[in-house]
Amino acid sequence: MRFGAHYLPTYIPELDGSPSEFYQHMFAQMELLDEVGMDDIWVTEHHFHEYGGMVPHPPTFLAAAARTTKRAHLGVAISVLPFHEPVQIAESYAMVDVISNGRLEFGLGRGSTPPEYQGFGLTQDDSAVRMKEAGEVIQTAWSQETLEYHGQIFNYGPVRVLPQPVQRPHPPIWVGASRSDDTFRWAGQKGFHLMTLPYMYEPPVLQHWIGVYKEALADAGYDPTTREILGKFHIYVGESDSGARSEASPYLANYEGVTRTRNMLVRGATNVPLRDRHDIDHEIQTGNVIAGDPQRVIEIIHRWRETLGLTTISGTFFFGGLPQELTFKNIRLFAERVIPEFRGTNAGHTTTPSIAASVTSS
Repeated sequence: MRFGAHYLPTYIPELDGSPSEFYQHMFAQMELLDEVGMDDIWVTEHHFHEYGGMVPHPPTFLAAAARTTKRAHLGVAISVLPFHEPVQIAESYAMVDVISNGRLEFGLGRGSTPPEYQGFGLTQDDSAVRMKEAGEVIQTAWSQETLEYHGQIFNYGPVRVLPQPVQRPHPPIWVGASRSDDTFRWAGQKGFHLMTLPYMYEPPVLQHWIGVYKEALADAGYDPTTREILGKFHIYVGESDSGARSEASPYLANYEGVTRTRNMLVRGATNVPLRDRHDIDHEIQTGNVIAGDPQRVIEIIHRWRETLGLTTISGTFFFGGLPQELTFKNIRLFAERVIPEFRGTNAGHTTTPSIAASVTSS
């Protein structure tokens, strides 16, 4: 199984310090993630809000991280393509791939936050078309010497797009899908990897969408077993269950406080069947937040893998102003006590109840 770290940082100045200190803390964490063997480090794109908005231009951040990391792949999860001119995106992220010597993972999507669209003076009406066409432009720019593209919205070429990425024919492409059969189906038709947020939905909803994705992969001639399905979670590992909960809960509450208004705006502007959110203890108990001692964390990951067929777990290990020493401890415990269960001789396990059953019984 593949493991990554996910940065959707909620900036809390009184805990995180100045923007410069905030960035330096994250860069130091990324160096540790690289050192302990994490496969991927992902940065999100958000704007105009403390919910992720301190990293509005991920390629700048990833290029800086590339200079002090050596092995971990560096990804964007996701580049909100309707906000951008796609050739410039192709150029920016190709630079990240070159600077990192071929470690870019490129996630794309259409975004789901109306205030961000409004902030840019854009409408979401054509966001699906913009996302798909921009994705095709970027893939073509990376894989061919000359870009020529004529679509409903974008028209280019012939033009050379430089630099070309190190990875050929292009860096791995992932789709952040969260709202409709159409996006999951398109990701499968294109043969892209899939990124999901399992904690946002009741399990049957995401099981259906992943089924749509896998069916589209097979219909397009791709082997579904060769594609990654990522699930992103908040993760905190402690020496004991009670210790993990007491250490993490105040900072999970901080994170939830920053995100609550933003999430209400998203709920009010979409027909996506989002799961009802509960208090932090309930979220931990049901495994929607993965927190506990190493064995409990291992068991929850096994359940999610069996329930949804996840091949990649990406954890938000730094959240809500969590102090640096606790973030480092969290990362080290996960790397030393959790990851080996899925990579060593003890990776086999007895089947545990599905997350769906766990939620129902809790």
